[in-house]
Amino acid sequence: MIELAAGDWHARLRPEIGGAIAALEHGGVPVLRPMAGNAGGPLEAACFPMVPFCNRIAGGTFRWGDRAVTIAPNTAGQRYPLHGFGWLAPWRVVRSSPDSALLEHVHDGRGEWPWPYVAHQHVALDPAGCTVRLIAMNSAAEPEPMGLGLHPCFRRSPETVVTLAAEAMLGIDAEFLPDGAQHAADALAPWSAGAALPPALVDHCFTGWSGMATIADARGAITLRGFGAPHCHIYAPPEGEALCVEPVNHVPDALNRAPQEMTVLPPGCAAGIAMRIEASTR
Repeated sequence: MIELAAGDWHARLRPEIGGAIAALEHGGVPVLRPMAGNAGGPLEAACFPMVPFCNRIAGGTFRWGDRAVTIAPNTAGQRYPLHGFGWLAPWRVVRSSPDSALLEHVHDGRGEWPWPYVAHQHVALDPAGCTVRLIAMNSAAEPEPMGLGLHPCFRRSPETVVTLAAEAMLGIDAEFLPDGAQHAADALAPWSAGAALPPALVDHCFTGWSGMATIADARGAITLRGFGAPHCHIYAPPEGEALCVEPVNHVPDALNRAPQEMTVLPPGCAAGIAMRIEASTR
């Protein structure tokens, strides 16, 4: 466990569990859903990084150039691989200080993902908030597709109101993959004006995201800003504590349905995304 603090902000990291943030608090109030001390996996974390792809790959297969790539399911109850490999691997602590930590995940190119890469996640607190940066470098001898995302799970209560602006919302099929339809961004709820969570599953990608979202409740307001992330994926089941508002740089199943969405890294080059979280406490 790594403890970070700056002003009224406190965080706990669990690098050995997928490079996870276990807790983020402002003024003693949880900003992200805290991870239980006996939690066994990153799905219970407050936040985890997604690399080298986000969300699902239909059928667990895709073609990239002359390569046919197959990836097995990696999560109980899921038919297809989810969220890449970084969230299921231990991350090495490169360095840490009282208010920040740099974590590293290295993939050597063996196994199901045929391209080696090195990913770094930097978590930093300051008196005004928390900044998380995720950067991945291609260490292969050929161009590599790279998808990046961050998976924060915010606190949630019956009075939670989410505000978010985007150009469109992608429809989903019975397996939560894009069904080819585009809907108005406010199709499920009037997010652009601020809305309570609807009484139905939200597991949708919002494209053309403005880069900002707010989560407000009786304890205060949280502001999320994404950088290098043109889309935002929201996961909020009709019952439960999860409210994930995820900055991502590609849509679900982009390796099959929208390969132009993937960042293509030349050898030795890197790409990154970041998010900034600030909060007020009532």
